[in-house]
Amino acid sequence: MLMPFVVAVEPNALKRLNKVVARGLKAEATWLEKARKREGVSTLRGKAGQAARARVRAEFAELRARGKLTGTRDLVLAPEVRAELKRRGLDGEFEPVPAGVAGSPGRPVGTSPRRAGRSWTDPTMLSARMAVRLPADLGEQLVRAAYWTSRPAVDALLEWQDRYGDGIQVAFIQAMRDSSAAGALGILCALLKPSPNADDILERAQLQDRIVTTGDIIRSATERAAP
Repeated sequence: MLMPFVVAVEPNALKRLNKVVARGLKAEATWLEKARKREGVSTLRGKAGQAARARVRAEFAELRARGKLTGTRDLVLAPEVRAELKRRGLDGEFEPVPAGVAGSPGRPVGTSPRRAGRSWTDPTMLSARMAVRLPADLGEQLVRAAYWTSRPAVDALLEWQDRYGDGIQVAFIQAMRDSSAAGALGILCALLKPSPNADDILERAQLQDRIVTTGDIIRSATERAAP
């Protein structure tokens, strides 16, 4: 059983990965041709032919399971995701993700522009979409690890958001758009809301840096699979 993921990636990274997959697919085709010839598939009929084809299919599936044949994106990325989880120390036991949380935004409180030394908001970054299916056990490990590793930082960032909101200027503009009494109250609240200082803003960036998403891990695995 496979678990699907759709990840935003850099177009060049996706192109490199597609080339790796294409080489794997070519290697699989070459292996199949040799295996069929070895088993005499083209010359056998009836039960003998069925048995020969079954032996080829079984050996093909075994080689894919062992990572010897990798003619799909899923097969290329799965071992790299496992390795990336281990590299980050996220291959241990984690509790299940609370009901209703799975599928929620990876970064509900935003991301720091300092991540990887560049801005994720750059329109040239992560503009491609990549679908990948991982074995159910690996996909579940990935989801649990990302959620529980990021949970403390997410909770702290939500508290930061409650304390400072989006900033006095944003709050004031939003309140000004409402001409009702609620709008006037909003203006007053905006004026009274504390503004974050430089240390507070740095704290927010540091907390954002601590958030790890499933996409982060799959992107890192993609880079390792297709450097």
